[in-house]
Amino acid sequence: MDLRGWLGLCVMAAWLGAGCSGLRLHRGACLVEISRLRGFQVPECVLPDVVSGDVYVSNIEAAPDAYWVDDGRGYITRLERGGGRAERWLDSTAAVPIHSPKGMCLLQGRLYFTDNSRLLDCDAATGGDVRVLAAGFGKANDLATDGVSVWLSDTKEGLVWCIAPDGVSRRPIPAPEGVNGLAFHGGRLLAVSWDLHDLYELDPKGEVPPRAFGLADHFVNLDGIEVLEDGTFLVSDFVGNKVCRVSADGTKVTLLVEVCSPADIGLDRARGLLYVPLFLRDEVVVFRLK
Repeated sequence: MDLRGWLGLCVMAAWLGAGCSGLRLHRGACLVEISRLRGFQVPECVLPDVVSGDVYVSNIEAAPDAYWVDDGRGYITRLERGGGRAERWLDSTAAVPIHSPKGMCLLQGRLYFTDNSRLLDCDAATGGDVRVLAAGFGKANDLATDGVSVWLSDTKEGLVWCIAPDGVSRRPIPAPEGVNGLAFHGGRLLAVSWDLHDLYELDPKGEVPPRAFGLADHFVNLDGIEVLEDGTFLVSDFVGNKVCRVSADGTKVTLLVEVCSPADIGLDRARGLLYVPLFLRDEVVVFRLK
């Protein structure tokens, strides 16, 4: 998708968001709202640290026509397990500007995050030692890890990159047009497409074409994806204003909650918590999985 197409969708999403209803859980949703956090500035991704219990939130802090602009205004918030909150825990600086941060992942004590055309990382405990690991992507969007490498979705180019922790060794694999959210589970690499409205399984070796689930009729523009221990998928439909469950066999879609502009959701399996950033509302809603 080119920049004009993305901006058009952002304007449409803003228009829809202005009139979308409040949060509404559906019968049998297996979710209980436990908290609603405010004060963010265009929260795009929520990443729970299952070890420490801390939670990272990427903030784009931009107007609807500038979600992919290199403006040096982005930052990352850290929510501490004990209730503390470091609002601009990792902030943009003149030395290392942060442009519209989106997807994040944790690997070997480092926090990785995308930044329009770049991949950056920092010390996950202190926020220090910020580095630019790789650059030149069309639209670097989401991140996932298999415990060895970082996997990055390039929404513009329709590729997913496997990147070593040093940022030097990297290779692309085929992905669907408009690839957005990524998740690893049980050795499987899963993705959702914003443009094609479907879930996909990707071949980490890049030898087999992406396999669509065939569920495009159920969604408008998919953003995030997480996988439960039993293989059930949770996906966020940004423009569709909903979070859904997809059965482990990929055949059944269940509406869990209607909520405005859910972006890149985060799952804390250890504590049974689902974090849903409301992109257009500057909020994060926390649910407990029943």
